[in-house]
Amino acid sequence: MLKRLLPFLLLVFLIACSPDLSDPAIQHAVIQTLTATAWTPTPSATPKPNTLGVVDILNSAMIGSDSLEETIDARFSVLDSQVLLDQSTKQALTLQIDVDCEWVFSDGCTPEGSFVVLMRAFRANGKTFKKICDDIPPTIRSLHVVTFDRMIRRGMLAASWDDIKEYVAGSINGNQFGSRTVRITSTP
Repeated sequence: MLKRLLPFLLLVFLIACSPDLSDPAIQHAVIQTLTATAWTPTPSATPKPNTLGVVDILNSAMIGSDSLEETIDARFSVLDSQVLLDQSTKQALTLQIDVDCEWVFSDGCTPEGSFVVLMRAFRANGKTFKKICDDIPPTIRSLHVVTFDRMIRRGMLAASWDDIKEYVAGSINGNQFGSRTVRITSTP
C-alpha cells in the first residue's frame, strides 16, 4: 500500500514546497531564467571529417576516367586527404590532398598537371563535389594539393576554397581560377 502512495506523496510534497507563482517578482525571475536558458548557446562538437571518404570519392572520379590519358600520358590517384588545423585557433581551415602521378612514356607529372586532374575530378559530376563538402568541416577556407611523382614529392599548389566552389559551380572560368591558384613550393 505504501508503494502505491509514494508517488502521490512525492507530488504533494513538491506542490507544497513550490514557490508562490502568483507573486510578480517570482514570475519575473522565472521568465528571466527561461529567457537566459533559451538564448544561451550550447557548444556542439565539430563533426569529425571523413578524409577516407574524400580519398575514395576522388579516386572513383579520377581512376579510369580517361583511358587514353592513362595509357599514353600518366595515371593519377589520391594518396591521402587531411584536414589541417590553424595553430592559434585550432579551427579546421585547410584541406590537404596528396596526389600521386605515374607517367608512362615521358615525365608528364607536373604539380600543375596533377592539380588540373584533381579539379576535373571535383567537377566530374554534380554529386562528387557535394559528397566531398559533406565529408569535411564547413570551416575549410583553402585547399593545398601536394603532388608526387611515383611517390616522390614534386610540389604543392594552393587555392581558396571559395574559388574552388565558384569554379565547380561554373561561376568563374578556368582562366580566372588558374590565375588565383598559387604554387607555394617548387620542385626539389
